[in-house]
Amino acid sequence: TEDLFVAQKNFQLAIDEQDAKKQDSLFKLVLKGSEGKLGIAEFAEENSGTAAGNLAYYYAGITYLNTKQYDKAIEYLEKFSSKDQFLGAITTGAIGDAYAQKNDAKKALEYYEKAAHTNENDMTTPRYLMKAGQTAYSLNNKADALKYFTEIKEKYETAPEAQNIDALIAMAQ
Repeated sequence: TEDLFVAQKNFQLAIDEQDAKKQDSLFKLVLKGSEGKLGIAEFAEENSGTAAGNLAYYYAGITYLNTKQYDKAIEYLEKFSSKDQFLGAITTGAIGDAYAQKNDAKKALEYYEKAAHTNENDMTTPRYLMKAGQTAYSLNNKADALKYFTEIKEKYETAPEAQNIDALIAMAQ
C-alpha cells in the first residue's frame, strides 16, 4: 500500500543519510508518518496478519532500534517473521543489539547465538558469532568466547570477521 511505500522510502533515506540530525528526522517520519500516510508502527498494527503488516513490523523495529527506543524495537522485531536466509538472522541479531544497548549482555548473547545459527551462511553467521564471542568475553565467559571465535576461524576464514581472529582467540584462551 501507499502508506508502506512512503514509510519504506523514508526508512531507506534514513539508512543512507550520513548526517545524524537528518537521519533522526527521517526515522521520525517513518514512525509518525508523512505525506498524509500512517506511521509504520500504526500501519503494522492495522495490517497485522498480512504480509505488508509483517514487513512493517521489521521496519518499525529497526527504526525504533535506530532511535534508541530499545523496548519498542524488541517488541516490534519479535512480531516479525521471515523465512529469508538473511533477514531472519538480521532480525534476531537486531534484537540482540537492542538488549546489548539496554546493558543486558546475557539476553543479547542469547539472541546473538540464535542469530548466528539461523540459516547459517557466509554473511550473517560470522557477524553474529563475532558479536556472541565479544559478548561472552565481556561476561567473562572465555570458554564460550573461544568457541565462537574458533568457529569463525574454522568455518568462515574468508569473512571480514576472521581478519584479526587469532588475536581474539589468544585473548580468550
